[in-house]
Amino acid sequence: MSLVFNFFKYTYKDLMEALYIRKTFYCDRRFHAIDCTLLNKYILKSPYRISKKYLKKRKDRNIYSYGETPLKTFDFLAKKIKIGPHHRVLDLGCGRGRGLFFLAHFYKCEVIGIERIPQFVKLARFVAQKFQIQNASFLCGDMLQMTLPQVDIIYLFGSDLSDKTIDRLVKRLKTCAAQTQILSVSYSLIDYDPTNSFWLKESFPLFFPWGKTEGYLQVRR
Repeated sequence: MSLVFNFFKYTYKDLMEALYIRKTFYCDRRFHAIDCTLLNKYILKSPYRISKKYLKKRKDRNIYSYGETPLKTFDFLAKKIKIGPHHRVLDLGCGRGRGLFFLAHFYKCEVIGIERIPQFVKLARFVAQKFQIQNASFLCGDMLQMTLPQVDIIYLFGSDLSDKTIDRLVKRLKTCAAQTQILSVSYSLIDYDPTNSFWLKESFPLFFPWGKTEGYLQVRR
């Protein structure tokens, strides 16, 4: 019974999000075209199925870990952090890149996505090339093994990551330049860093289809 309830609950929330996007952002014809082109690439096979198949093949323990940050939440974050054309933004685990296309278009910042699922990267690159989006790039690889590019802001939606993985990731984030801002969802990096390499600038509530959680904005010392 709960599975049926959750299905209809999340379907309803997805519908409300889609209506909000259509009303708020699709009046911009270029973004409308970009977003619809990206979404149309996933009509026959959803990103959730693609992610599940990839993780299952790799024998990952959690094959249902895929999730997306709503564009409404990205819009809130961009205003909160005051993202602008002078910023370089990195999304660790960017999925199909929808949020980055949104930021690149409306906030004119340079965006870089790191994603390990090749099909997501391939389709995001296709959209970027089709619309000649010069300020968006996508890298395929493991964020725990790749050299992270130097940026101003890093977004980490990794609520499903294990403590061991977060510990490894924090060690990599400590190589970032001073004053790099890192926005993590659900947990603070400070709790995983005994060396005091970050300071917490602020925290605030964030809203996702599955509920409300906390966002933590840290700054590299």
